[in-house]
Amino acid sequence: MSQGHPWLRFDIGVGALPHRLADDPRPWQQTVSDLHGRWYDGVAPPAVADVFVLQWLLQVPAHTAATAAAAGPWRVEGLDDLTFTRTGTGVPAIVRLTTVVPGDGDLGTRLERAEADYRALAAPLAAGYAARVPLGRRTRGALVDDMWAEADRQARGAAPPTSRRSCCLIYALPGCHECAGCPRVAGNSR
Repeated sequence: MSQGHPWLRFDIGVGALPHRLADDPRPWQQTVSDLHGRWYDGVAPPAVADVFVLQWLLQVPAHTAATAAAAGPWRVEGLDDLTFTRTGTGVPAIVRLTTVVPGDGDLGTRLERAEADYRALAAPLAAGYAARVPLGRRTRGALVDDMWAEADRQARGAAPPTSRRSCCLIYALPGCHECAGCPRVAGNSR
């Protein structure tokens, strides 16, 4: 699976890695905020770090499920049991899977099942995410959708999505602007 993914490494092993999807995200958010403060002359709106961390939390199960379906035919059971490491900048790096079982059907069928598994976990994860600033229901739902769209296209070997429904808020950092696919830019919202 790791050979088929550009930035995550996957591992099937015994024992948990240091981070879980259900962990309190506030220390992670603060780490990212602190980094942003160092990188952007002390200006670090907490909303940016909060959205980055939620995106990364959602990417772990999305990319794990989609990559297993594409590399398989495999299906990851227990997406909620995934554990992972993070780089010094907070980005997830290694994901430990607990149970991988044979999948069935063609790639499209396997990815449909992977999406259902992901959404069953991701929707409540996003809804219950402890953000330090208000993140609305639509923002949370759009992040769930966008992280699956990204994982699905990567698993299919397709180009990355050119538009998003969610915004990472990076434009709020000094000298930064909206991403090319940002919904804040006219014509980019799906």
